[in-house]
Amino acid sequence: MLRIAVARIAAAPADSGHAGPAWLGDSERRRWMALRSAARREFAASRVLVRQLLQEASGIAADLWHLTADADSAPVATAPGLRTATIHASLSHRLGWVAAAVSDAAVGVDIECERPARSDAHERAALMLSPAELAQWQALPADELDAALLTAWTVKEAWFKASPPEAVPWDFSRVVARACLPGQANARTWAASPLHVALCCDRPQELAAAACTGLDDAAARTSFWRVGPVASMI
Repeated sequence: MLRIAVARIAAAPADSGHAGPAWLGDSERRRWMALRSAARREFAASRVLVRQLLQEASGIAADLWHLTADADSAPVATAPGLRTATIHASLSHRLGWVAAAVSDAAVGVDIECERPARSDAHERAALMLSPAELAQWQALPADELDAALLTAWTVKEAWFKASPPEAVPWDFSRVVARACLPGQANARTWAASPLHVALCCDRPQELAAAACTGLDDAAARTSFWRVGPVASMI
């Protein structure tokens, strides 16, 4: 049931007051109350989008889903009559956009937007690429460097979100992402300017069949990746 979608945050409901929208669950409402006003629109947008995906994937109405919203933990979704014990969800937002993914397996999603760089690309690359990746990146044409970094960041971030906390390094230079055939992939990316989106789920067939709702499939460039700690990829 792997699903992914992106949407503009502007489409989200307006701030519904201190208590938040009526459809929020208890866990979500506690999180809402702890957020600053400026962050609430992004929070509401992500929760609307993930419920839409859950309804699409299961046929269970969006307003029947209960979603956890604990800080630093991926959302877990449950609903009355759900045949699968647990549905995993992942959320990301950046510069007016939100991305959501759901699956009955561990899943991670990340979204980034192209924007003027605020730091030197080579400094960022040294922090987030493994030594082998850095050498390959440095050999790229100058006009491809920024896009390659966005792809590397999103795919590693999506992998990080899909992985058990105790099994992943915080240092992305100790994680490697290798382009691969769809049948070998645990991650996939879509790029349609200004957006770069990555989805991680260790189900290659479902990844290959996934469509990123909200992006123009005809315009988006897609690629498949195998991501893991450097030691496991040697």
